Amino acid sequence: MADRILPRVLLAVIAAALLYRLFPIVTGQPQLSQFFVTEDGYLMLTVARNMAIGLGMSVSEGTIPTNGVQPLATFLFTIPYLITGGDKVASLIGIHLIAAAAALGGLFAVRAFAARVLAAQDDEPAWPWLAAALWFAGPLLLRHTMNALETGLYTFLAVLALVQFARVLEQGNEVTRRAGLLLGLLCGLTFLGRIDGGFLAAAIFALWALDCLVRLRTGLGEMLARLVPPGLLCTVISAPWLIYNKLNFGSIVPISGWSQALGASFGQNLPLLPVKLFEHMFPMLPVPTAAESSAVLSLALGAVVLVVLVWFLVGIWRRGGLMRPVVAAYLVHGIALSAYYGLEFGAPHFLSRYLAVLAPLLIVAALWVAIDILRARLGNRWRGGLAAAGLAGLALSVALWIRPFLPGAEGQGHFQVVDWVLRNVPEDTWVGAVQTGTLGYWHDRTINLDGKVNPEALAALRAKGHVLDYVRESPIRYVADWEGIAAWVERDNFGEAFEVVVHDPAANLAVLKRRGVP
Repeated sequence: MADRILPRVLLAVIAAALLYRLFPIVTGQPQLSQFFVTEDGYLMLTVARNMAIGLGMSVSEGTIPTNGVQPLATFLFTIPYLITGGDKVASLIGIHLIAAAAALGGLFAVRAFAARVLAAQDDEPAWPWLAAALWFAGPLLLRHTMNALETGLYTFLAVLALVQFARVLEQGNEVTRRAGLLLGLLCGLTFLGRIDGGFLAAAIFALWALDCLVRLRTGLGEMLARLVPPGLLCTVISAPWLIYNKLNFGSIVPISGWSQALGASFGQNLPLLPVKLFEHMFPMLPVPTAAESSAVLSLALGAVVLVVLVWFLVGIWRRGGLMRPVVAAYLVHGIALSAYYGLEFGAPHFLSRYLAVLAPLLIVAALWVAIDILRARLGNRWRGGLAAAGLAGLALSVALWIRPFLPGAEGQGHFQVVDWVLRNVPEDTWVGAVQTGTLGYWHDRTINLDGKVNPEALAALRAKGHVLDYVRESPIRYVADWEGIAAWVERDNFGEAFEVVVHDPAANLAVLKRRGVP
């Protein structure tokens, strides 16, 4: 019964998830500006708008050049601002449409990837759609793909590159130049989608070379003849961004990456890593924030993730087939991301977003193991059992969509700062803030102080560990942010230059005003 209902439910859930992504367009403000768009999303939108109105890749009314974004999404997000002449509200409609389109593309890419992997288990077409629907409807992943950042686009391109890698392997010695170049193109675009996509591109080309030498026995010369043109295309697409970063900002890594790594200690995100991988493997089971710090829970969820992955990898290796190199490339990408963000990086609150690109692999691995277990336990009835489990997972995901609407749910978290500044500060007055994504979008003359998009602030942080002197010497007249900045006046005589005019812990708001400013 459940397996007959499943296809109709899958279609209904996919349609509902798409409508959920688009509802801010229908309801308008404040949902249009506050429901999905995140603080860092507004950083990217500020740069995109400045590019569209002729101020280049910059922030702070075009006065501060920046590379603290991921390029491909930023360029795509310029389109609505070009159409609307830079209108800050109307352009958000286009931003939502672009994000929803990328997520919808991701849905089909995940289905194509899952179909190739799960074919070794069963040829039922509903299972790949189930994997794709779980990804598309998962409450965390849904919001990640609509955050006005690169997450949805990056996942779409990464999975699409893996699917194309599978097609190249399927062609074997008959692989066409077009197929190889398309793979190189997708790898380059994945890199522009997010710079750590370089891990995936490197893994794909390494596994492709190994397949040529070991399985196809092409010899070194023929292998290079196949790989070099796509590799050059990938490089041509990727290199301009790296050269721009190095020449103008001193490093191929965007300054946002350096900013978020400041003050990080080795391995600080490692305890959180299993929790986030589990949430992406089982997207209908988000872990409450209060429980994330539990060492016991982290070990338990890590064990679940490890068992599922090992089970899946052993199974797909034993079954053979050309998806083994594809899965291996995806796995190498996952290991690289986990090592980098788990060991070397800061910003633990962003770990879920950084690892979201791994969700399709993790979901497919969980489905593979579920098929094995249910086939062993239920015999010929296993398809009905898996369909019932899938229906339960989808139902739970949909039920969790209501959480942002419940009393006490956390909102976007920065509009209390925006509201105060727009009510009390003239448009031509400079404002500083540690977190300037949302504020900097709605008040043009805003100077970033955490270095994510401001190289000068980043240099001050790296040199002195604070920006107090930088603020003192800047044109900033007000500093407005979360309530913790009120303590700045007690440090390094900063109180001689600025005074606290608002300190509202209940609203999580503090405002400092330069002394002598009306």
